[in-house]
Amino acid sequence: MMSIAQNAEPASWIPPRLHPFAEDVGSIIPTGFAAYARVFHPPYRLTPDGREVPVRWRDIAAANGRTIAEEMMRLGISSDPTRFAPDGTELWTQQTRTGSLPREVAERLAAILRHHTQTPDICWFGVWEGFGLLSLRQGDAPMFTVPERDLFLLRGPIEDVTTMAEVDWIYHSPNLWWPDDRAWCVATEIDFKWSYVGGSPDCIEQVLSDPELEAVTTSPDEGNAMEK
Repeated sequence: MMSIAQNAEPASWIPPRLHPFAEDVGSIIPTGFAAYARVFHPPYRLTPDGREVPVRWRDIAAANGRTIAEEMMRLGISSDPTRFAPDGTELWTQQTRTGSLPREVAERLAAILRHHTQTPDICWFGVWEGFGLLSLRQGDAPMFTVPERDLFLLRGPIEDVTTMAEVDWIYHSPNLWWPDDRAWCVATEIDFKWSYVGGSPDCIEQVLSDPELEAVTTSPDEGNAMEK
């Protein structure tokens, strides 16, 4: 299980590599990596037997005669992908997660990213103080600050990324997590329904090509829904 970091020094490299708040992708994830990906949090469709099945953004865009890039442009109007096809078919019934990777996406990312660091058993996890996690209380863990956000710092092996839980026991991913050798970083802004990954070209190519994930390339200078 994650343990509380002794101090916030392991996170000291992050703030100097972030752009000012609400400017672009580099406001969310540190600059300086060779490649970047934007990983979508899927919406879900509830099946007759009560299961939640993830729905791909590409399929939603195609059902409406758009590319995924065109679908993404609609996020300025709605923070969710389009819910209905032109013929009235409901494409999804459960909204995408805001501010958290779904557990299955976090688990898949961890499986990929483990192979792109020399320190998979020493990773750092930054958790926004506003989530009120059961395992943390005021003053228990050291904190570090990124633009407009204060985060607790925890430590553990990469697989611990799937062990977070909110007060009501709903899974919630860390907002920033990275290995001790800083080979990559994952960032999830509390108001977004997608996350960013920065790493080596090989690392990001594996994220982009993984059949269980849905991701597109991005860069620190690319705009996002928080841009001014």
